[in-house]
Amino acid sequence: MSDGGLLEKATEQNPTSSLIAEITKDEVNVVGVVEAIKTVLLFGLLPIFVTRILLVYLPFDELMVPGTSISAIMALVFLGSLGFVIFRLGLVSSAGLMLTGSSAAAASVVVVFYVLMLIFPLLLGVFLEGELTVGQVEYSDDGELITVKLLQNTMSDREVEASFVVIQSGQEVWSSTANVTIDSSSGEGELTLLVSDFYATNALPNSPYTLRVSVEGKETTRDLTYSQIQWSQPITAQWNGADALTRDITGAGGSTTGVVKKDPERCSGESDNCLVGVVLSAWAGLDTGSDKPVRMPFADYSVEAVLMEGNDAAISYPPITVVNTQATWDSHSGEFGSGSGIWGDFGSTFALEGSVMDASFGHYIPRDEFDSAGDYGCYSFTITVTQESSEPISHTSYYDYSSSGSNDIWAAVSSC
Repeated sequence: MSDGGLLEKATEQNPTSSLIAEITKDEVNVVGVVEAIKTVLLFGLLPIFVTRILLVYLPFDELMVPGTSISAIMALVFLGSLGFVIFRLGLVSSAGLMLTGSSAAAASVVVVFYVLMLIFPLLLGVFLEGELTVGQVEYSDDGELITVKLLQNTMSDREVEASFVVIQSGQEVWSSTANVTIDSSSGEGELTLLVSDFYATNALPNSPYTLRVSVEGKETTRDLTYSQIQWSQPITAQWNGADALTRDITGAGGSTTGVVKKDPERCSGESDNCLVGVVLSAWAGLDTGSDKPVRMPFADYSVEAVLMEGNDAAISYPPITVVNTQATWDSHSGEFGSGSGIWGDFGSTFALEGSVMDASFGHYIPRDEFDSAGDYGCYSFTITVTQESSEPISHTSYYDYSSSGSNDIWAAVSSC
């Protein structure tokens, strides 16, 4: 009898031997699959999950894979864990990948898990990502920069293209596009606008600005006039977007007040109460038809003031420069006050300081510091406000300096 016949006869006599061999083969495959699952969960899924949670605290968390919105750190962790899992399961040999027997089952587990980890955020994003909306509109302290928030709950950082149009009183004044990255950790993205890019004319009193944002075919409109702006100390006034978008001075003026009092050092002759100096005031802001204009905290301008005695300059006040309420000028070593002040935070009126302080009148310019004679007669006071790319605005008021009995009189008149 041949060897083959003997083997067949042995098999027929002991039929359980082939079954044992089959069971042993299946057990090897089952053990390979279980080990692969444990390895993928422990050394694959867990590191990726922990890194995803800690990503916002890690350095270089904003680094992206070139040409994508995929975090470079997450990509490194994903590839690193995949390589570690493959080597730990012994799926690589000198001959290459081992894809036969139990190795094939383990490899299948690795492939399935890592493919799922790749597509799961995408699938989850389809069902759980919220609708992209336009949120808060914020102004910088100086009113020069507008930040617009884009809001969306998203599983991963994503970049969207936004187009925006600024409209004033129904007319488009500016448009542009920008790419905005939505941060998955905060659910926010930002786009910024420079006011100088679109500013045309004053928003107040009746010409508001509107921002229209279009993202992914959806359009949202935001009024740019109501966002609050809280200035830092020492300025405590609160303003909104309408104030930030109102910058063209339309009203200006000035006035003088005579400081008439008993002063033996300055009074002479028969006058008991004489003119010892004048208080100068100026105002600049938005003309609304009232006696004085409305304050304009975000307007930048320069001011010149001169008091004339006939054709002679009695007081030529140093030019004043105002930038976001910060007024500065050359004080000439205290002859014209401190040389700095706040103009336009709570009102449009500003005192032009002099060298003498009086409890009743404030800082005034003494008559003996006039560049002219300082005699009785008619005086004119002219305020000129100048802004870049606009015509100067001037206002002149008139005053009669006279005496009645033993008292000097400084009174406003319509003309000289």
